Amino acid sequence: MTQTAPSNPRQITPHHALLAATGPQPSTTHYQVLDTHIIPSTDPTPLDTLQSILDQSPSQPTSQTTDNHWLITLSYNLAPTVESSIPLSPNPFPHIIAQRMIPTTPTTPINSNNQQAPWSVDPTKLSITNKADYQRIVSRALDYIAAGDIYQVNLTHPITLPFTGSSHTLAKQLFQSTSPTQGSYTVFDTNPNTRHAIISLSPETFLTYNPTTNTLTTEPMKGTSPAASNPSDLYHSTKDRAELNMIIDLMRNDLARISTPGSVRVTNPRQITTHHNSVHQATATIESTRRPNTTLSQILKATFPPGSITGAPKVRAMQIIQELESTLPNHQPRSPYCGSTIALSPNGAFNASVNIRTLHIQGTPSPSAPDAFENATLTYFTGAGIVADSSPQSEWEETLTKAEILQSTLGITLPKDLSPNP
Repeated sequence: MTQTAPSNPRQITPHHALLAATGPQPSTTHYQVLDTHIIPSTDPTPLDTLQSILDQSPSQPTSQTTDNHWLITLSYNLAPTVESSIPLSPNPFPHIIAQRMIPTTPTTPINSNNQQAPWSVDPTKLSITNKADYQRIVSRALDYIAAGDIYQVNLTHPITLPFTGSSHTLAKQLFQSTSPTQGSYTVFDTNPNTRHAIISLSPETFLTYNPTTNTLTTEPMKGTSPAASNPSDLYHSTKDRAELNMIIDLMRNDLARISTPGSVRVTNPRQITTHHNSVHQATATIESTRRPNTTLSQILKATFPPGSITGAPKVRAMQIIQELESTLPNHQPRSPYCGSTIALSPNGAFNASVNIRTLHIQGTPSPSAPDAFENATLTYFTGAGIVADSSPQSEWEETLTKAEILQSTLGITLPKDLSPNP
């Protein structure tokens, strides 16, 4: 098979060791980042480029016995390179960030002068989509569902506010207060004037791979209610059950593309879990046997982006997402939100999360530390799955429920009702 020659990704070697935390809490694993490969949004075949980087990487980065680990961040906006019918929109955020790492001790500080370097946000400059605008795009999505275009679509909106200081300190505090099951944190610079930090407090598993059993597992999540509510209500909700069933079918189809025939099976059709002490969510488990010699890039081409944050059918849902979300007055590309963070081990095992409950900080680097910002914008997206019997009001309220983590951890107040922009 002829392989497409990859483009030359920008490679940045940090002048100071950074730390990344991945995996289930509370047993956080810490890594020292050795180098960072930036695969830009201009690369037409980013997953092929990623595979080339992984294939060419030395298995042992030093004279020691420590093997390479990788932390790989996928932007939602690389979806058009997987599915050509999705229009490609200009976006400076990279398609992929691949960081080669080795494990390190948790006591190694990201800022040797001050492990608890301060951070701050400015709640007076909070920006959030107004209720009328979000309900408008939900109503339009319901029109598409009534017309038979789609069965379900996930619609999101951004919340932003100014940020300065240490992203690492914020990440540690968020991990301690929320105990995410799929938490991750990383920092990288795309140029000397632009730094990014991604703090994901995700409760959702996109894909895992166990090389011992050759098993792929996905755990799509659909259906949300406040933690103060009775979880039995969510379990017996006809609407939420139907919503999850649609995504189960979608993920079964995606897995079948890279699995041995007949191996895709639903091992748990529905269970209710509580996350962040703020929400109950319904989750299913689907497993399959990986087809021999299938690479990571081939697996991602068959399954990315996660079906739980697109809708069904997936391709048409992504087209409608792009059309409707772009009409919001405060629209911005999803970028890392609704993408995935992948922790890849030397033996080929990987754990990929869905980047929901994810904070993206972007701005001017501070010379004080490689994780710090002089001035930046913190963005937190929140969304809801729209189906035939959705109510624009209830879907708006669900997005605010999912954003309550900002109130409890950042000390800001989210308005429950917003008037249209003047």
